[in-house]
Amino acid sequence: MQTVIATDAPSGPVRHRATPPGDPDRFSPLALLRAAPLRIWVITGLFALLLAGWSVLVPQYHAPDEPNHADAVMRLEQGKGWPHPGHAIVTPDGVGAIAASPFGAVTNRRALFSGPIPRSEAAPRDQRPAWKDLGAGQPAGSVQQIVQHPPLYYGVEAAVFRIVPGWGDSLRWDVTIGLMRLMTVVMVTPLPFLAWGATRRLIGSETASTVAALVPLAVPEICHIGSVVSNDSLTMTLGGLATLVIAYVLQGDLSKRTAAWLGVSVGLGLFTKTLAIVMVPMALAAFFLAWRRAGRDAGTRGPAPVAQVAIASGLAIVTGAWWEIVSIVRYHTFQPTTPGFPPGRYLGHDWSNLIHYLYEALPWRWWGTVGWFEVNIPLELVVVASSVLIVLYALGLIRADGGRQRTDLLVMLWPTAALYAIVSGQAIDYFHHTYYVTGISGRYLYAGVVGICVGVGAGCAKLPAVLARWTPAAVLVVAVAIQAEAAKLVARHFWQPIGGGVREIWGAMSAWAPWPPQVLQLLFALIVLGIVAAFGLCVRLALAAPAPEPAGR
Repeated sequence: MQTVIATDAPSGPVRHRATPPGDPDRFSPLALLRAAPLRIWVITGLFALLLAGWSVLVPQYHAPDEPNHADAVMRLEQGKGWPHPGHAIVTPDGVGAIAASPFGAVTNRRALFSGPIPRSEAAPRDQRPAWKDLGAGQPAGSVQQIVQHPPLYYGVEAAVFRIVPGWGDSLRWDVTIGLMRLMTVVMVTPLPFLAWGATRRLIGSETASTVAALVPLAVPEICHIGSVVSNDSLTMTLGGLATLVIAYVLQGDLSKRTAAWLGVSVGLGLFTKTLAIVMVPMALAAFFLAWRRAGRDAGTRGPAPVAQVAIASGLAIVTGAWWEIVSIVRYHTFQPTTPGFPPGRYLGHDWSNLIHYLYEALPWRWWGTVGWFEVNIPLELVVVASSVLIVLYALGLIRADGGRQRTDLLVMLWPTAALYAIVSGQAIDYFHHTYYVTGISGRYLYAGVVGICVGVGAGCAKLPAVLARWTPAAVLVVAVAIQAEAAKLVARHFWQPIGGGVREIWGAMSAWAPWPPQVLQLLFALIVLGIVAAFGLCVRLALAAPAPEPAGR
């Protein structure tokens, strides 16, 4: 049943959120795909192009744990299984890939070298060996810590290498890593669409949902992690899918089909990374809130959604949560530790150093610390961007259309807040026992990024109408500016030789890239065209928005 259609014009509090035209009362991916306007497809396409650009802008293996992530994919592709933590080391081919990549300097290929990476050290593409030929004569690998994680992300990529004829481990090593990165790009590409769908369902505003779709483009670290070999990428998307389904549950969709979608998305998230556990209490809270609201609207308490919770829970266990259950039984923890894993950075006995990491480094790394924390966007930019994000989310809460929408926005905030608490708690406990710090990374919070997008979109929609209508275009401009600044910093750090300029940056980057220069030129040209098209459609939305009522009427 639909309620009054929402607009972007100011209005007083209402009891129910409006259902946008074409939006089904029940969650239906096909219906959502049909309802998405052209601007959302263009924004999503632009996001995919940006991810692809980042996949060549950042040197291969200059991403958190990427050498081990890539080795884990090929371990499965080569049929070497998924051993217990502590019983696996990096394969000889994986060690050889590190030596062949721009990870280290020519004097020591196994030690991280931040750059600038010389163009002269890039072997011609036709002389780069296949992955399977990298292991000969290599020293023993270090501990393979990735097997402490569930294997879904790695299994998906390994399956593609096995299925596509001529791939496997016979491709050039750089093409192998490049394809892994592009598969990650495909996994993360739906993020703007998911943010649009969740915001559209909860807020009922084209302004809010369009802004929400643009937010991922404004965070360089999302584009970085979404373009490298990392299980955080799939966790981000599956967390976003679960958030979208939860938005429907909050709006009263207690159908068994939607419960099944929710169970599968949470289960697959848990089969990708244990941090997806934060989606479980969020899902249960959504079922409870929907049940209570339905009872209040009907004037009588209906049956509790026991069947829906059972369906969601059962499918979550079958599709992935069984991994955590086995870990609890076997290791007495959700995620086992890896013996022999490097302890992290020693901070001494000063707790203020750890507090600094939690209140400054963690947000900084959420916005943009590229590589192995090698390139940082300016802290001043992080402070301003974080302040704007917080203010907009707070505005959405304060000016929400009634208590239900305010509660919904608080639910959307839960995954990020819970993950921040988990990451901080683990760091505090680890520091308390070792005086080392580890695991402080913004990417660990990305399972909740769609919820953040919803809140930012809601805040923009609550601005005065004359400003709100232009916020999508303004957010896109800001996103492009932030991306340009981050790209400039990354390019200069990794690719610019002393005394060199743009030509030398391009020469070094294209020499190490797995793809020919002509492909890179086409990619960056498409990014520019995508920006222009997205901006034009955002301006078109602003011009089509209803004019505010004249004063005194």
